Amino acid sequence: MLYNILVRQLTKIEGGDKMETLKKLIKQAATQIDREREIFANSLGVTGVQMSVIDFLSNHENSLASQNEIEHEFNIKRSTTTLMLQRMEKHGLIIRVNDPKDKRKKQAQLTESALRIVPKIRQYMKQDNEEVLGNLSMKDVNIITAFLKNIKEGKAND
Repeated sequence: MLYNILVRQLTKIEGGDKMETLKKLIKQAATQIDREREIFANSLGVTGVQMSVIDFLSNHENSLASQNEIEHEFNIKRSTTTLMLQRMEKHGLIIRVNDPKDKRKKQAQLTESALRIVPKIRQYMKQDNEEVLGNLSMKDVNIITAFLKNIKEGKAND
């Protein structure tokens, strides 16, 4: 069903590259999602990115993850991750602890301050996810997920 809707929408587009048009729409949707999350995050006293990192860390044992894990989860560069974690540490959201396996490496761990807002973040994420997926069948979700993963992995033009 969803696949057919996407195909119908794309066939209405005259001329131009339909994949680029679809990518533009995806980018616009992602921007809207980011705006909405930023508004909620700001109500908690954090940024949207910080909220996502807090959510990510809260799903790990001891609310702890390596910088490398964070880089891979959010598909960001090491320098960007370092700066983000420094800011989060400065704002009392994380602490850096030695990696028990390699003392040269540090891991990020949520502070009590960040842990206090985790339930609100989880509730928001759950509600947001339900709103987005509410009218979709499992088949539709699987199609969209596979399609977006292909784009993320650079396979959309294959």
